[in-house]
Amino acid sequence: MVQSVVVLGNPVLDYVLQMEQLPLAPETRQKVQALSVGPGGAANILIGAARLGLHVQALGAVGDDGVGRRLLHWLDTEGADTHTLLKLPGKRTPRVFILTTSQGKRIFLGYHPKLKAFSNLPADWQGIISQAAAFYCDGWSCSSLGTSLVLQAIQQAHTARVAVFFDPGPQVHFCPAGQLAHILHNTTVLTLTEEEARALLPGALALPDLASALRERGPRLVVIKRGAQGCFIQHDDEAVLHPGFAVPVCDTTAAGDAVSAALLWGWLRRCELPQLAALLNATGAIVVQRLGGGLNMPHLGEIKTLLQHYGKATDFA
Repeated sequence: MVQSVVVLGNPVLDYVLQMEQLPLAPETRQKVQALSVGPGGAANILIGAARLGLHVQALGAVGDDGVGRRLLHWLDTEGADTHTLLKLPGKRTPRVFILTTSQGKRIFLGYHPKLKAFSNLPADWQGIISQAAAFYCDGWSCSSLGTSLVLQAIQQAHTARVAVFFDPGPQVHFCPAGQLAHILHNTTVLTLTEEEARALLPGALALPDLASALRERGPRLVVIKRGAQGCFIQHDDEAVLHPGFAVPVCDTTAAGDAVSAALLWGWLRRCELPQLAALLNATGAIVVQRLGGGLNMPHLGEIKTLLQHYGKATDFA
């Protein structure tokens, strides 16, 4: 049975430019070593989850322009359900320009026309969320659609006993403490980088204590992403620290989104924690070898191939 995942957030068009070095200095010239143009934002999660075999439903908005239509074509081709993705007349779809180096340095330049179409969760969105197997949103959803709308959507999922996945991203610094506390209280699975986790809970907590403190705020399962060092996962009384896979790095753009897509799949397939951790690390390892996200999200077969290369089990439940 194909399980339905609802993703709340706006797709954007990403321009990823690989630079020789960053930061850029004024009045200097530098060669762009490689360029990628493709879907980004919420489209990363939608495409990543669809390529793993999940049925994904898009809730959000694009402008009624050439970029918006191009994004819809990409998403439809990948099998994402976009019929409830709003097309706003007279609006331009957001673009993000990402300057990156193979050393992991990045600069984000965003063109974000206002696409907040409403303040209350539409009735048809309420029904779609209530019937899902999982609901995903992140910090970008809060900034692009409004935290109030995100809170309503999370509460709708929580009331319907739908698993809520939340990734605060760098926006964790800007979300009001009261709203963030409410989001975390209703979150089932929390995923964030170690830097973001320590921004939420300043101090020198060891990873197990850091994850436990986050779980005390509401989430049942916490995934702490550690880049090339892998990830740490804690659920109830079980925890797994899994090292990353050594691969050549081209670009880290959308690696976190790919991990979130794999996490949705692994959670719904009820993977054991060690296997789930290996799955997440393998997914991220594939994406960082490519320039940009979107259409570079891996298929399940690619993930299994990498796991087999490193002698890891691929007999997912």
